[in-house]
Amino acid sequence: MISALSGAIWWCVLALCAAATAYRLLALAAVASWKPGRGPGWPLPPQVTLLKPLCGLEDGLEEALTSFFAQQLASPVQYVFGAARADDPALMLAREIAARYPHCDAIFVADSQQHGGNPKVSNLINMCKGGLAEVVVVSDSDIVIPPGALQASIDALSAPGIGGVTSLYRGRPGHGGDAVRSFGAWYLDYWSLPMAALHARLGALDVTYGPLTAVRREVLEHGGGFAALASQLCDDAALGRMVLASGYKLAFAPHVVETLVNDVTVSELFAHELRWSRTDRGEHPLGNLATVVSHPGPLPLLLLLHPGLIAAVCFILPILLRWLLARLVEHRFGRAETAARPGLAGIWLRDLFCWAVWLRGLTVRQVEWRGSRLDMQRGGLLKQEQGL
Repeated sequence: MISALSGAIWWCVLALCAAATAYRLLALAAVASWKPGRGPGWPLPPQVTLLKPLCGLEDGLEEALTSFFAQQLASPVQYVFGAARADDPALMLAREIAARYPHCDAIFVADSQQHGGNPKVSNLINMCKGGLAEVVVVSDSDIVIPPGALQASIDALSAPGIGGVTSLYRGRPGHGGDAVRSFGAWYLDYWSLPMAALHARLGALDVTYGPLTAVRREVLEHGGGFAALASQLCDDAALGRMVLASGYKLAFAPHVVETLVNDVTVSELFAHELRWSRTDRGEHPLGNLATVVSHPGPLPLLLLLHPGLIAAVCFILPILLRWLLARLVEHRFGRAETAARPGLAGIWLRDLFCWAVWLRGLTVRQVEWRGSRLDMQRGGLLKQEQGL
């Protein structure tokens, strides 16, 4: 009885490892063949509103905000920075940086009014009260962009039938040499980024990403504006659906941008990634369950129930392919200057961590987000339970 059970487990894990190998091969092909969207350019440069919701200081924030002010632009852009409090240090920092770029049109909004359970969307709604331009760019506060990235995203939106342009992103540790921050960046670079590339390769792109997204104003008007996203935990995915519902398509921007990774402890990193995992499960329950093939974690160790050549190959091959995928991602998309490069041991440890986050995400209902505890409802909806 025990032998039959161990044999059944062995075959199940063998099938999982085979699926993990197939996934990595598909991800390698997707990264190698990734092509961004490029538009013909606008007959006349459109007016642009750039929305930057802010909430608190973090390492690297000055560099992130400066990277937007320093962009060379053909389109007239109004920068809108918003926070719930006028004394928010991030908002005060944005004012200081804006003073160094007097040619930039920047306004600052402090408004604590709540709209639904998503605090970021509440901030966006408050920031839009003065109206929006023809093109609306939404970017998280902690994003560093290379020169030309903002104009390239605006130009990509000029392609016929494109209603939204979104950016792939990699991790940028707020402090170089920090082990936890580098560990967090590895997930964004070598797990999340290739998964996004593969997702778009297997079907039409149907989500946007918070680091940098440009949409046509008419898309927001057709979909009910940011108010329609106020109770969505994954507002980025909901914005992507809004673009498609308006009759347009989505495309990737030409540049890959960087998001700051500033979780100081392993427990903070776990809580951060748990929110991402729980968000994904709320949006795609079956898809989230299937993502175990992308990070099988300790399960391949069960192959030791029947050790041998087949078990050894099926255990080692997915790790080697993940390492190869990491090298291809670096070659294709680059690596943040503050990020460390993982070895095979780092790849294996990161996979264990991803699996642990995924496993915990199967049961958790509440997530922590910038000082609030949010209760996840069916269909990706949420409500704010209490302050922390």
